[in-house]
Amino acid sequence: MVERIDHIGVLVEDIESSRRIYERLGIELVKTERVTEFDVEIAFMSTGAELIELVEPLSADNEFAGLLAAHDQPGFLHHIAFRVEDIETVLRDLKRADVELRDSTPRTGAGGAKVAFLEQQAGNGVNIELVERDEEVV
Repeated sequence: MVERIDHIGVLVEDIESSRRIYERLGIELVKTERVTEFDVEIAFMSTGAELIELVEPLSADNEFAGLLAAHDQPGFLHHIAFRVEDIETVLRDLKRADVELRDSTPRTGAGGAKVAFLEQQAGNGVNIELVERDEEVV
């Protein structure tokens, strides 16, 4: 079902200031992208093997801005994303197993990937995202 970890998502108030610590650690910015489906700006940072996804809300009234306000800090670990080969099949199998899904059908994420989130309680408090990509980010 899961092939590997696709990325770790970090919700941030400001990508530019947040990415500095990653760059100082030698983690390279490889791509930025505006994702209208989620009303966010994304910056992918690469260690060479793994990706860190910095997620900045683009408006004060989207769900991600609300999460930042609720946590009262400029950033926090938001989700872990797992790469899958066939997201529709995985979602169907999870639904049959009574796993609660936030997205029962995939949405379009960064790089045109198909993405879907499970309900946070399904991951025992961890936000889990499923990702199917036709192309690698880098």
